[in-house]
Amino acid sequence: MKEFSPLISGPEAAELILESIPSPVILVNNDSTILYINGSMEKFLNVKRSKIIGRPLIQALYNGQAFNKKGGYRSPLMETLLTGREFSGQLMEIKTVYNVAPRLLKVNTFLIKDAGGKIKGACAFFSSNAHDSRIIQPSTVPSEQFETIYAFAEAIGARDGYTMGHSEKVAEYSRLIAEKMGLDLKTVDLAYLCGIVHDVGKIGIPEEVLNKKGPLDSEEYRLIMGHSQMGASILSHISWLDDVVPIIEAHHERYNGTGYPRGLKGEEIPIISRILAVADAFDAMTSDRSYRKAYSLEKAVEELKMNAGTQFDPQIVKVFLELLREYM
Repeated sequence: MKEFSPLISGPEAAELILESIPSPVILVNNDSTILYINGSMEKFLNVKRSKIIGRPLIQALYNGQAFNKKGGYRSPLMETLLTGREFSGQLMEIKTVYNVAPRLLKVNTFLIKDAGGKIKGACAFFSSNAHDSRIIQPSTVPSEQFETIYAFAEAIGARDGYTMGHSEKVAEYSRLIAEKMGLDLKTVDLAYLCGIVHDVGKIGIPEEVLNKKGPLDSEEYRLIMGHSQMGASILSHISWLDDVVPIIEAHHERYNGTGYPRGLKGEEIPIISRILAVADAFDAMTSDRSYRKAYSLEKAVEELKMNAGTQFDPQIVKVFLELLREYM
């Protein structure tokens, strides 16, 4: 039998494998110092690995705060290292100093031991598959209905990659705001679903307008303004989305009545539409767009404060800024 001779072996082979894994991976030693993160984890955190490798896990990613307000570990990896509890495909909210909004990810952790059974460290894998991680099915929505909702979002994402990622973040922000406001579970889930499909009307806008690098002319702006009504029209053909339609149509209304398409104001605007307006604007401001670079967090916060009471519901701005302070 011919003997197999690997081209790469030892630590070099292990690192090559970890870099090839599409899921975020992080490795710590037994005193919780970060030894390694792969390229996928760099993208997830949006930070260069050189900034965090060699630093204690809690200091690097959690501002020194090991526990959340409920007394639970902020880091599943730290929990594994300190308690020996290993996670296998468990869905968890992952929040760090680098991702302001929590992400719902499937977590796998395990202890690393030497031949004698001595613990040398721990490793975590976070599922990055869109269907089973970033998007979690709301508890009040049947799975086949949720699949339909997500299909709409993917249709937009196929034409405009920014819009797909944007919709996911708007959905997450909207869910958090609704929860913080103490709204009931059905409304919280509805806020999330509306975040996923709030831009579905953009499917009717030409790609050269969606991705234009310069300012829009009057006709192009008219097309963009039409996406909320277009989205409502598309969704109106699905009977079980009756509650979603008026929310999507109104998500660009302004609190002072100067928005579109109907010029609604104050509490005439559905509460979830008012939530979407804040979540939508914040993510748009803090993301790179084809025509400008992302605003800093400080500038985005200042814009929300400045437009509270005119463009945005001031109470919702207040709640969202409280959330930002908590997660930062």
